[in-house]
Amino acid sequence: MDSRDALLQAAAEEFARSGLKGTRIREIVQRSGVNERMIYHHFGSKEGLFRAVVEHEFGGMGQAWHDVLARARELEPYEGIRLAFATLFDIVHSRPLLVPLALQEGLSGWSVRPPLPADELPAELRELHERGVAKGVFRADVAFEVLYATAVMTLMGTPAMAGRIPAVLADRDMGRLRDQMIALLLDGLTGGDR
Repeated sequence: MDSRDALLQAAAEEFARSGLKGTRIREIVQRSGVNERMIYHHFGSKEGLFRAVVEHEFGGMGQAWHDVLARARELEPYEGIRLAFATLFDIVHSRPLLVPLALQEGLSGWSVRPPLPADELPAELRELHERGVAKGVFRADVAFEVLYATAVMTLMGTPAMAGRIPAVLADRDMGRLRDQMIALLLDGLTGGDR
């Protein structure tokens, strides 16, 4: 592993735990085993390193999800949205530092990524939702933006919070939990017949 990658990995763990303000350069250096000067060489500053860590974590996630969104667009609305949401859950579950970094970014007031405007939400999902409403598969009284925000917050938060609610989540099979959560999001508590 080269010095840049070692710093990114060590910094991701430290920033996820302590945030930008609470993380000390010496902690990153100790964890990475890389000379402190390399932080400034590769990233310019601690803030530059934080930006690189967040972009690295979210960049890999974004590409994987966008590939699935293209496939989901070709499916029937229910199955397409189900595939997209299941993939989002799986990606987040496979990247345990992603949610803590996002929370630290939000709490620190030092945002790396700009807020996502409604017109930049995934067009593939919006199209699936609109087709589903037109076909009577989805309720017309729930706006796409509400569905999207609820799904993202729920599906991204659950893998990160599983250890915090051990009696409910920690011992569950994550694939089964994912499927139950998506069914709850798409069918509600009215008992959809899918």
